[in-house]
Amino acid sequence: MALTVKDILELPSGQKMQLLAGKKGLHRSVVSAEIADYEFAPDLGLASDNAFDINDAMDSGSFVITSLLFAKDDPTAILSAVKTMQEIGVAALAFKQILYDKLPDEVLAFADANDFPIFSFDKNVWFENIIFDIMYAVQFDDKVYLSEEKIDAMLSGRMNRSELDIILKGISLKLRQFVSVVYISGDSLDAGRLLRSFYLFKGFQSKGLMVRYEDGVFLITTSSRMDHKSHDLIRREAFELLDITEDTVWGMSDVHERTALDKAFRESRQCCIASAVERRSFPQFSATGIYRVLLPSLDNEETAAFAGDVLHAIANKVDLQETAQEYVDAGGDIAKAAASLHCHQNTIRYRLGRIRTLTGMQDVTDSELYLQLKTALVIVRARRKLAFQNP
Repeated sequence: MALTVKDILELPSGQKMQLLAGKKGLHRSVVSAEIADYEFAPDLGLASDNAFDINDAMDSGSFVITSLLFAKDDPTAILSAVKTMQEIGVAALAFKQILYDKLPDEVLAFADANDFPIFSFDKNVWFENIIFDIMYAVQFDDKVYLSEEKIDAMLSGRMNRSELDIILKGISLKLRQFVSVVYISGDSLDAGRLLRSFYLFKGFQSKGLMVRYEDGVFLITTSSRMDHKSHDLIRREAFELLDITEDTVWGMSDVHERTALDKAFRESRQCCIASAVERRSFPQFSATGIYRVLLPSLDNEETAAFAGDVLHAIANKVDLQETAQEYVDAGGDIAKAAASLHCHQNTIRYRLGRIRTLTGMQDVTDSELYLQLKTALVIVRARRKLAFQNP
C-alpha cells in the first residue's frame, strides 16, 4: 500500500518526532506534506468576500506541520483547527515546540478518539527538512509502484488485472473516476528537474502524478469528469509551472476510466511518437489519425515488410527519397514540396513519376500514391523512434 504515517516515523526527520496522541491512526496514507499556520487564523483577513476556503488550502492525505502561530493568543483555536483537519482527511499533524510545549487535554482526547496522529518536534528541526524527507519518500514510493519494468508491462499489454490494481492502490495519487496520461520527451528535457519540481507543487497533489521513463516523463492526470478539456487544463497548468519548453515533444492519451490506466499509458506513448515523427504535438491520441492503426503494430513483421516493399526501390536514390519525404510532409501538395526543395513543380512531377515506375505503382491514383508513401514513411520514422531495425 501507499506510504503511511508510520513510514514517516522511519525517515530522518520523523525519528525526531514524538507521538502525543492518535496512535491507532498510524496506518493513514500520506501523499504530501504541507505547512499550516495562517490558514486557521480567523482574523487575518486573507481574502475578501470569504473567498478563502480551508478545503482548498490543504489536501486529504497531507502530513501537516505547523508552529501553531494561528493559536498564539488563543489555545482554544487548536481544537477547532484539528477538527477541521480531521474532516478534510489530513493524515497527521506535527507541531514545532516554539509557542507550545504541549497541547490542551481536549485536543489530545479528540485525536485519540478519532485516531488522528499528533506529533511534536523541537525547535532544532527545520520545516524544510521534514517537507523534503516526506516528498522524497512519496516520490520514491511512486517510483516503486511505477518502475520502468511495470511501465514496460503496461506499454506492451502484458500487465494483468491484479498487477494494475496494486498500482492503482499503491501510488500516492488518489485516482478519481477518470484518468489521462501525457508522455513528455525531448533533447532539452531535464527529467530529474521536472520530477523534483513537480513533487513540490502543492496544487498537483490531488490531480496529477509524474514518473520518469527512459528519456522522458509520464504525467498522470485525474478528474471526476470524462471530458478531455478538464484533463488538458491540468496538463497546461503543469507545463506552465514546470517551464516545459516549446521544443519539447509530448503526446496525450484520450480520457479513460481509471481501471484502464494501462491503456492510457500506451496511448500517450504512441501519441508522443506520432508527435515526434510529425514534428508537432497531438492534443490527444484520437487525433493522431493513421498512427492509431500503425503504432500498436510497429513491431509486426507484416508492417515492416510493407514499408520495405514500398521504399526499397528508392533506398539508394537520395533525390527520390527527399522528394517522397517532402511530398508527404506537404500533404501531397506538389507546389509546397517544390518550394521546400527549391525546385520547379515539374521536377517534382518527374521524380514522382520515377517513384511510380520503380515501386510498381504506375497505375495508382495520386491519392493512392500519397497514401502508400505516407504510410510507409510513417512506419519507418516511427520505428526509428522506437529503435527498431529499419525495414
